[in-house]
Amino acid sequence: MSTSLFNAAPRKSLVTHVEDEIRAALIEGRLEPGTRLVTKDLAGSLGMSITPVREALVRFAASGVLTAEPAQSFRVPTMSVAQYSEIAEIRKSVEGLAASKAASQISAQEIAQMQVVLKKYLSAKTAKDQHLALALNKEFRFVLYAAARMPTLLGVIEMLWLKAGPGFNYLYPEVEAPSGDHQNYEDLMQALRDKRTDAARIAIEHAIDDGSRIVIEALQRREVPLAAVK
Repeated sequence: MSTSLFNAAPRKSLVTHVEDEIRAALIEGRLEPGTRLVTKDLAGSLGMSITPVREALVRFAASGVLTAEPAQSFRVPTMSVAQYSEIAEIRKSVEGLAASKAASQISAQEIAQMQVVLKKYLSAKTAKDQHLALALNKEFRFVLYAAARMPTLLGVIEMLWLKAGPGFNYLYPEVEAPSGDHQNYEDLMQALRDKRTDAARIAIEHAIDDGSRIVIEALQRREVPLAAVK
């Protein structure tokens, strides 16, 4: 496991810092499905003792985001096509709702912020910087969802991204591969400027559909060899 995936702890609760680091790595797709997290190794990469790391990992395991394994290790769960499809369907409902609510009340400052992040995101994709593209995509989307002014809904979306996030690794297998997110995001930005709630919902639903299609195709390719072994 690369130690560059995580940052050293600042002066705040160590457990909170570990949770924040793991949460960001999951949501941004920096941890692939099946990645093994060894408590001792993770503590070393974060520059802290084992205790806060273990506590943070146990919390994620208790919520079903990670699975506990022997020898003080945890694992990012693998995901079947059926599981990812179900999460994608739920995401369309809740993220579509957030986009619709946001469109009716988002500020000009927030729209400008999203436009800046979108430009950086597209540049990262062009530069084939997958991890930066994933981080910027997450930033873009959560500025939108926060603009819905619905904290409970935002928490639900974050939990869904924690579960779906590892699959985001498969979103950019090739920069040259066709992708509709540019058009979806341009449609979204125009809907936000015009305060068209239905159009904002549709743009996000299309973005989820397009991304899910890529991830599901990757999962299907991985399921075929496993079926052949059985």
